[in-house]
Amino acid sequence: MKRSTLMLCCSVALLLAACGGGSDSPPAPPAVTDAIPDTASQGSTGLVTYLSALSVAAADDKDPLDLGKFNPAQPDDTEPETLN
Repeated sequence: MKRSTLMLCCSVALLLAACGGGSDSPPAPPAVTDAIPDTASQGSTGLVTYLSALSVAAADDKDPLDLGKFNPAQPDDTEPETLN
């Protein structure tokens, strides 16, 4: 009986040790309606990507975004890009 109890305790300890540890997955990026990313101000491609993602998101229940840091690039020598 002592041997079976010892085997049971060792088995439980081994199973608990094998189940431990977490994943090292990166945190999820913030929702597109939470804040304006810095890439939206760095160039037209980043701005178009952000606006396309924003047009798909349902933002009816979100608060307005702070536009204080938003400063889109304004080049004179490029053609405008179309939104999809």
